[in-house]
Amino acid sequence: MLQFFGLSRKKVRSGCRYCQGLHDGGVRIPATELVRGSLVGCPACQLLYQSVSPVDLSDPRIVLAFVRFYGDAVTHTFDPGSEAASRQLCSEEGFFKGRWFAGPSYPPAASYAPVERVVELFRLEGSPSHWPTIGTARHTAAAADEPQCLELIRCWVSDCDRKHLGCRRTSPTVLPDRVVFVGSRPDPRLVELQGTRGKYVALSHRWGGRVSLQLRKDTIDDFKRRIPFSRLPKTFQDAINICRALAVDYIWIDSICIIQDSKEDWEIQGSKMDQVYANCLLTIAADAAENGDAGFIRTSERQALEKKTRTMVYRGPGGEKGELFVRPMRTFGSLGGFGRHFEAWEREDIQPSQRLMEQGSYLLRRGWVLQETFLPRRVLHFLPGEVSWRCTSASRCECKIGSHDNNKVVHEPLDGERPREIKTEDLREYWKEVIEQYTRRQLTFASDRLLALAGLASYAHSANPDVSYYAGLWSDTLPSTFLWTVDRPVHSDNTSHRIQPSIAPTWSWASITGYVTFLFWKRNFDRGAWAGSAPDLTNIRIHCVPSGHNKYGNVGDAKMTAEGYLCKIRVWLTGGSEWHFPFRMETEKPDGALGKSQGYFYPDTDEFLASLREKGESGMLMMVVSVYESRMFLALSQVGKDQLVFEREGVFYCEKFDAVILSEWGRKERITII
Repeated sequence: MLQFFGLSRKKVRSGCRYCQGLHDGGVRIPATELVRGSLVGCPACQLLYQSVSPVDLSDPRIVLAFVRFYGDAVTHTFDPGSEAASRQLCSEEGFFKGRWFAGPSYPPAASYAPVERVVELFRLEGSPSHWPTIGTARHTAAAADEPQCLELIRCWVSDCDRKHLGCRRTSPTVLPDRVVFVGSRPDPRLVELQGTRGKYVALSHRWGGRVSLQLRKDTIDDFKRRIPFSRLPKTFQDAINICRALAVDYIWIDSICIIQDSKEDWEIQGSKMDQVYANCLLTIAADAAENGDAGFIRTSERQALEKKTRTMVYRGPGGEKGELFVRPMRTFGSLGGFGRHFEAWEREDIQPSQRLMEQGSYLLRRGWVLQETFLPRRVLHFLPGEVSWRCTSASRCECKIGSHDNNKVVHEPLDGERPREIKTEDLREYWKEVIEQYTRRQLTFASDRLLALAGLASYAHSANPDVSYYAGLWSDTLPSTFLWTVDRPVHSDNTSHRIQPSIAPTWSWASITGYVTFLFWKRNFDRGAWAGSAPDLTNIRIHCVPSGHNKYGNVGDAKMTAEGYLCKIRVWLTGGSEWHFPFRMETEKPDGALGKSQGYFYPDTDEFLASLREKGESGMLMMVVSVYESRMFLALSQVGKDQLVFEREGVFYCEKFDAVILSEWGRKERITII
């Protein structure tokens, strides 16, 4: 049957009633009709049938059921014969679960799900198009250092220099305190060129455990003489090779340019991280490297994609001979603010917490990387299957021609109904979005929660020097942003605990390990309209002293004092789940009457939640202070014997009709929260 693929000597037809010549851009064809159309010479049917992998067609476990064509994507749906086979193919062998369609030419729907593969049809730029819906694309190189890939990268850099005014530097910037001079010789060396101007590249990478080569107090002199190239981790070798290919003499790598066994050097260099990444020519993001030894230039994903890319020779509707290509369809993603294509299939037996990759990248789950890929004007992302480019003006990738649609390349928005791109020009405006994304990322050490964000904070502060920065919050957004909450997504194994030793006051989101969300700014809560009202918590004074040289890093001593209505309540949970905690509370009013209200509790830590649950219906006595509208409270626990010094334990939220009369529920006091 394969003999008719595209070269059948039968009379060529323009199309049949099923494929419609692929002019409509979206068709679904039963396998029996697809084979019949191919045999009688329908070029479109022949093309679609040829797009099915011969390996799948010869697999005795599955039978082709129907094919769907939409744009340049073709879905092949197979009947696996049983529920067990369907599950195995989807969980272990790269198939996706499909669905049946009814019709006289379709196989009868079974009780089990069919399985699917999706492929992409494309032609090379400059080749004729006999089917307008099939667009142009590029082959991805078998390795990222092949000539065609390096030339593409050089074109992206050159194009950005010539056309993007917002990306261009009028003169070279000052080099970081230490950089690695790569030159043209095999062995690079560490240099300290304070005040020297020049172009340099910065590396963003995942440590993945201990990096095998680090700058230490006792190795700095050796590194200045030479760093044997053979001793460098593979990821660093790849980054240096890309630098040399781009004719850039210097590269900044954290583990080689910061003295790893010096706390003082870490704090000093960490406070300059925003300058390192904001001033570089571009950042190399080693998305494909699981650790320092993995490398990112030659990957198994690139080699697999090359092997699975097939050439299809066909005859078009007019009998003209042509050539198209078919390869596995990869998912487009833009999480992190850059567009790329990645293999979306994952084994089902891998738990979410065990997955190191996010949308094809090892970096998107890493907390330190947010600022490393946010601050640069240009980032080259070396992904497992392709190279992607992101600058302030465009997003591009190796496999597609032209730029990505800017409407599709945005950071995950605070409100899903109103997506917007987070721009570095005014980071403070997007600070809540930044914190939500950042706290969902992983840190090897929880004590880095403020340090890994210090570069972004410093950059944002430089554009807004008149406001103050307090342990992750900005002074001009208080007291509303005191109402951050811990997010506990359904089916998530994320936990939240107070970080010890303390790195931030309890009123800061940086004091806990959980996911943070600014819930009350979302659509269901009037998008933060309540924050425009007069706050109940007033006359706020904050004392916040960093513990080291980095004023945006860990906090050594901090307290917040304010005036507000302090209420003593008895509170208990009334049900809920692992993420949803309805409560009731009551207090004795001055006249002896019982005040009652209800709402939802958002605990800061799992430990406090557990203690409240243990109390059952008898409830827990505690203090709360109202922040807004007599219905949004901070939950407090007393510290020591001082009756007006507290730690924060969470947020109580009541609907408008459950708001309380503060003068009846409590007394106005000046309190301190540490």
